[in-house]
Amino acid sequence: MSTITRPRATSIDAAIRRSLGYALLARCLAYPDESGAGAVRGAAADAGQALVGTACERLAEVAASVSHGDIEERHSRLFTFSASPDCPTFETAYLATDHLQQAQRMADLNGFYRAFGVDTVETGFRPDDICVELEFMGFLCRKEVYAAERLGAPRVGQTLRAERMFLREHLGRWGAALGRRISLRAAGDPFYSVVGDALHDWLESEREFLGVGDIDVVDAARMEWDDPNTDHVPEDGAIFDSDNVGDLR
Repeated sequence: MSTITRPRATSIDAAIRRSLGYALLARCLAYPDESGAGAVRGAAADAGQALVGTACERLAEVAASVSHGDIEERHSRLFTFSASPDCPTFETAYLATDHLQQAQRMADLNGFYRAFGVDTVETGFRPDDICVELEFMGFLCRKEVYAAERLGAPRVGQTLRAERMFLREHLGRWGAALGRRISLRAAGDPFYSVVGDALHDWLESEREFLGVGDIDVVDAARMEWDDPNTDHVPEDGAIFDSDNVGDLR
């Protein structure tokens, strides 16, 4: 009778820690109305000590006590497209030069999401929004945990391949560069400068951790778009269902 080879506990711990880091970054970059700011504090509390020693350690510290009154206006100044044309927070601004390319990248992203049972239509976010892409990577990390606990090493490997591919073809091509731009634009801001540094450093560490190698990075927007959809975070602050860690598709 065949047996399932289960990964070491340390690999499960790493996947949990990575999922918490991605969740925290996603919440910190979403619109911080009252429920959104609460989601930031909740993500910091969920992380606890898990992010100590990581690129998100400082972010977890400052996020633990934020309020929407402190950061809502600053978020709007920093990320509203009309006021910050060089700091858009959606992938196709960086990786598309015309509407045809934009539509193709949107289709690629939605295909990636659907392959893992994720539908972004009801979220109120663009599929190429930085928050959605970060949350999706966290979702894959949770899938990795599920596979490690119940399905065995081959399914863990499948999920890791998906993480590498998504980082190499999507998030890794522009996310770290966005983090650097946020940090520069928010210089002196006690919260968003930390968010920008954490985003850049986290994705750089992820590239190394996953062994992705060189990525074709684009560090500036290639074209101007109409003001993107900047709807508020859903009331519970969630983008995807954190409990949805069922069998891999």
